[in-house]
Amino acid sequence: MMLLSKGYEETEAITVIDYLRRAEIPVDVVATEGKLETEGAHHIHITADHLLEEIDPKAYDLVITPGGMGGVKALMANEQVITLLQNQKEAGKEIASICASPLVLNKAGISEQIKGTVYPGLEEQMSFKEHVNDEPVVYDEKEKVMTSQGPATAVYFALAIIENLKGKEVAQAIANDLLLPQVEAWVLEK
Repeated sequence: MMLLSKGYEETEAITVIDYLRRAEIPVDVVATEGKLETEGAHHIHITADHLLEEIDPKAYDLVITPGGMGGVKALMANEQVITLLQNQKEAGKEIASICASPLVLNKAGISEQIKGTVYPGLEEQMSFKEHVNDEPVVYDEKEKVMTSQGPATAVYFALAIIENLKGKEVAQAIANDLLLPQVEAWVLEK
């Protein structure tokens, strides 16, 4: 599930949802504020598939939280979200948080158990067991928690989730279809 609260970072949410669906990984978009219509930080609206209070959180293998400070603050203030993340972790299921949303993991008491990363400048607000600041995506395989740094890393975050769930070949096929290797080569040439 992708959790959306008012003020989420649209690039991070949409990129991950799109890439996972391209890889034929089902993703439910779950609104946390009592209505299906959600609004991101840049006033892009996404209609969620479900309301948080209507789902069975135990049915999900992965919970994803996008950044965007408004959305992150709303997720942190939502006790149902905090409990959902704590239960997900206790059940040994996957969690993935990008940009500022590792702050939600911090509030849930999860970050102190993991090796992770966060949007630069927010490190002082985190209590990671081990902080990594020079990698765009960090996966703590033992703890089953993935973190990433921000909007420009959303592509790599999504591909890392795909690799984790479906394998390297599927992730590489999606990257190839999206022309990522060509773009990366072009950037290196510049």
